[in-house]
Amino acid sequence: MDTIKIAVTGGIGSGKSSVAKIIREKGFPVFSCDEINKQLLTKKDYINRIEKIFPEAVEGGKIIKSRLAEIVFSDETALKKLNSVSHPLIMNELNRQMNSCKGLVFAEVPLLFEGGYENLFHKIIVVCREKEQRILSVMQRDHSDREAVLSRISRQYDYSQPIPGSVIFLNNDSTISELENKVVDLLNEFCKEYL
Repeated sequence: MDTIKIAVTGGIGSGKSSVAKIIREKGFPVFSCDEINKQLLTKKDYINRIEKIFPEAVEGGKIIKSRLAEIVFSDETALKKLNSVSHPLIMNELNRQMNSCKGLVFAEVPLLFEGGYENLFHKIIVVCREKEQRILSVMQRDHSDREAVLSRISRQYDYSQPIPGSVIFLNNDSTISELENKVVDLLNEFCKEYL
């Protein structure tokens, strides 16, 4: 059986992690770019590369995530520099992990379209949610103010424009149990199509 790769993406606060959690609970392998990034942040060679570009974000041989976020989310050029170092490493590791599985394999990929990685996947689930709900969710989750959240949203992919790749939109506009029902329906469709 081949490896069928399905990405879960969407704007910040859309509910990607909730969708990934439901898929994992249904017994499918789910990998996460954020988890891979967390592991990268502890690797010495990666820390050294970040220190060369953003010396003020590294202290005592450790990346201070809050400082790094402050730098890159207020400066488009700095964000591009960070992404040019981190994205290839994250995606190579994600690919390695996904290739270790057979059948339906899922990956939570926050910056899928920003990085131009849509062609690595057979299907893409775009989790959609009303903007105001997204803002409130992220403010609560990250203890951020509204301006900081809006700034991050403005730097992300605009999902109102035409989207490349084989995309399925999943509206996260109700309760968690309703979202679970929608995800289960999707999983059944994927199983019929690929397994």
